[in-house]
Amino acid sequence: MTGAFKSWENVIDQVYQQLEPGGYFEIHDAMFPVRCDDGTMPDDTPILRWTQLLVEAAEKLGRSLAMAVRFKEMLEEAGFEDVVEIQFKWPSNSWPREKKFKEIGRWTFACLDGGLEGLSLAFFTHGLGWTKEETLVFCSQVRSDLRNPRIHCYFGVYVVYGRKPMVSSS
Repeated sequence: MTGAFKSWENVIDQVYQQLEPGGYFEIHDAMFPVRCDDGTMPDDTPILRWTQLLVEAAEKLGRSLAMAVRFKEMLEEAGFEDVVEIQFKWPSNSWPREKKFKEIGRWTFACLDGGLEGLSLAFFTHGLGWTKEETLVFCSQVRSDLRNPRIHCYFGVYVVYGRKPMVSSS
C-alpha cells in the first residue's frame, strides 16, 4: 500500500470504526529509499536514485512513502491496544548468504522486477514531470541494479498490528 493513501490516519480510523471489539488490524509497508550496510551501493547507483526520486515524487503528490515509521503511533492514537511493531530487512535480490534472506530477496526481486514500471510511471510522470519514455529508460537502469547481486541493498519493512479494545462490561 506504499503511497496509496493521502491520509493513513483516516484509513486507520475507518478500520478502527468498522472493526469488531477485540478484532485485530495488521499493516505491512516498506520504507524508502533503499539502504545498504556494507558500502556496496554507491550514491550514484540507479536503484538508490530511483527510490530517492520515488520519495520526492510521492511527497509532491501528497502520498508520503515514509509513513511506516509512524504506523505504531497512528494505531495507538486511533485507540488500538497492545500495538506491536516488528522491523525487517528485505534484500533487493538473492545476494544474502543466509537461506532465509536469500529467499526473501528472491520474492522481493520478483515483485520489483515485474512491477517496476507500474510503481514508477505515475510518480515520475505526475510527480516529477518526466516523460513516459524517460521513466522507462531509467527503469531499465534500475532493473540492471536489481539483478546485480554485488549491490547489497534492502528495504526496511515494518509490520504493525494492534487490537481494538473489548467492549467494557459497565
